[in-house]
Amino acid sequence: MTPSVTAVHRPPPATVRRRAVAGTMTAAFGGFASFNLLLSAVPAYAVRNGAGPVGAGAVTGVLMATTMVVQPLTPRLFARLGRRRSLALAGALLGLPCLVMLFPAASGLAPVIASTAVRGLGFGVFVVAGVTFTAELFPPSARGRAIGWYGAVVGAAGILGAPLGLTLARQGAYPGDFVLAAATAALVVAGSLGFPQGPPAAAAPADIAAPAGRRTRPVRGALRPLAGPLLVEGATTIAYGVVFTFLPLTASAAPGALLAAQVASLLARLGSGRLVDRHGGRRVLGPAVLTAALGAAAGAAPHHPAIVLAGSALFGAGFGVIQNATLVLIMRAAGDTPAGLGLASVSWNLAFDGGTGLGALAGGPLLALGGPAALFPATAALLAASLLAGRTRAAGVGAVP
Repeated sequence: MTPSVTAVHRPPPATVRRRAVAGTMTAAFGGFASFNLLLSAVPAYAVRNGAGPVGAGAVTGVLMATTMVVQPLTPRLFARLGRRRSLALAGALLGLPCLVMLFPAASGLAPVIASTAVRGLGFGVFVVAGVTFTAELFPPSARGRAIGWYGAVVGAAGILGAPLGLTLARQGAYPGDFVLAAATAALVVAGSLGFPQGPPAAAAPADIAAPAGRRTRPVRGALRPLAGPLLVEGATTIAYGVVFTFLPLTASAAPGALLAAQVASLLARLGSGRLVDRHGGRRVLGPAVLTAALGAAAGAAPHHPAIVLAGSALFGAGFGVIQNATLVLIMRAAGDTPAGLGLASVSWNLAFDGGTGLGALAGGPLLALGGPAALFPATAALLAASLLAGRTRAAGVGAVP
């Protein structure tokens, strides 16, 4: 008989939680540093070896596609392997392909895409683990702040990783970039040691992504209350995929702009956590989306460094707030149960990675046809439209605090 999954989730004891929080944050920094070191560098590496804008976009698209393929399977993986071994596996899949790319034979587009696909599998396990494990460690009343601190660690990894990776790429120091990405991925394995062996006592069964009583329609009914914030999250990460894949190909100020975006995102995640806990995610979401849209539009002026830098900072600030607000909204809508937290984490990460991949894939042809003047304003318009669509969808299924 399948155990019930409707019990309210309770955080672990303080001693267990301290070690697990330290492990989660260590893994979060290492995994996202590795991801950001190569996010813009590998598309540039593909272009240097003969790929055009479409090939560059395909690299990011494949990364996100394989990430999405594995994410719905992660609750079963966590229940079977436990937190420690799941994180260690994610770190190995994320880091080992970086070493493979050191070999000259792996420099063609096909080997790069294959290595990227394996990294995507590791990243898919890793990102769901980070969000799920963080949510499990704190009660709902403190979850906005917990997600904010987790996001700040993620942002710090981006501040270091994204500009450094792009700078190394522009200097042709790709081997150094790959070695650093492998070394930071090893921190995911180190962070896994903060968790006890085996599955947690409150682990959900294998079909964690489907709340009890909905096995005949396991996903559609459960996802309906989540649709509004998921629409906004998906559009925001489409913009993220566009900015981080194509701004380095169009603007000379891209390294500084990516740094500005990451710093602004970190500060916004830290600052917005308490606001989300106190006022709810919906009140902060509208201004954040409009801020991100304004920032994305600035990419249409690639030959004006001041505009690109200011726009990237605005985009990062809006992006950071949106990540906190949509995740908390989705968790509240899904319910504070192990199954609900699993569903929220998987669906939010699918929206993040699907949006990032779609932005990279669709942005390449649009950039080739119309240049930055077409790509970045279209991205801003999509963000603004998602806010209206998300609110309309949320009104149709009931308001979420």
